[in-house]
Amino acid sequence: MKFTKLVSILIALTLVFAACSSDDAETTTAAPAATAAPAATDAPEATATPAVSACEGATLSFIGLAGEEGNTELAAWRDERNMTLEISDTADFAAMISAIQVGQEFDMVTIPYFQSQRMIDSGILQPIDTSRLTNWDDLFPGLRDNSGIRDSSGQVFGVPLVWGDGPFVYAPERVENLPVSYLELADPEWKDRFVIFDDPMGTFYMTALALGFSDAPLLTHEQLAAVAEQAKPIVANVAAFANGYQDATDRMVAGDVDLTWPGWEAQQNWGADKGVTLDFNFFEESAAGWWDGLAIPTSSENSDCVYEYLDAIISPELNADVANNLASGPSNSKAESLVSGISAMYDYTLVSTLTDRTEASFKSVSPPEEPPEGIASMQNWLDAWQEVKAG
Repeated sequence: MKFTKLVSILIALTLVFAACSSDDAETTTAAPAATAAPAATDAPEATATPAVSACEGATLSFIGLAGEEGNTELAAWRDERNMTLEISDTADFAAMISAIQVGQEFDMVTIPYFQSQRMIDSGILQPIDTSRLTNWDDLFPGLRDNSGIRDSSGQVFGVPLVWGDGPFVYAPERVENLPVSYLELADPEWKDRFVIFDDPMGTFYMTALALGFSDAPLLTHEQLAAVAEQAKPIVANVAAFANGYQDATDRMVAGDVDLTWPGWEAQQNWGADKGVTLDFNFFEESAAGWWDGLAIPTSSENSDCVYEYLDAIISPELNADVANNLASGPSNSKAESLVSGISAMYDYTLVSTLTDRTEASFKSVSPPEEPPEGIASMQNWLDAWQEVKAG
């Protein structure tokens, strides 16, 4: 949905709408306001006034990367409030942005590092009032203070949820010789054996790095043309474009393909749930890390409930549960001691403070909508991608 050694470009294809739900009710008790004691000795004892949750009986709709909505981890939390969560899993952020722009209503959305500036610039997100999130100050500074969740004025538009690296995932029983470079996927031996997402950011960015264009995603028009030409045999070799990480996992589980990129360690867990062993590794073009967060679209009609939900999902225990299930690092610093397995193996110094290294590691890999003169724009990338797919 969401690089320590690789570019984790969480990009993809079509909107796949799948509704999930769970319900029930909860009230919380507010502390009584301080008042002067009444003179009468038999005065009644002051009682608290119950505060009704904004999520009581509510329905929230989520669109974004599978597993990042907290469907499993917040099931009991939702049940206590008799609320429903409707889920639309997708990794096709271009289509998602367009859907929101034309008025399709969603309450929460994944905001991944590689698309964050594009999403903010598109105007589809509400600014986040961080004072409404009691767990905000506990987020790792490298994520909480990162420029990727902010516009040019410093206004916050996303709440970091999980982070990590971005490997390729493969079926070890069917892959003997692991590819070293992303460009190797153009070799005949990989014909129809892997899937990627239908989006230029991943393939173009990795190809640009392989060609030595270190300023990517800021590419000149000539560099973009060279990247597109180099990418053609890779795209010609794909078995299919995956609709998301779950779809890619299902294809490997079924034996239809042997490798997927971009990958996510969480796919190991999903494969294991279906009795299939999957593994991961990294291309030599690896450079940094990734983070995924949650944001509030302008179409949301229940932002009060969304704030409650966001605060809950970044609380230490629930954030640790989400991270463990997604084999990712948690965003809440107090959750670090609560994670296990892969989630405990990441280099937490990357997010423990905000440094130049952190900013570089979580660099956005999408080209600007309005680039400097001589630099290819997002639309230029999209146009080139269509030409690459056409052969």
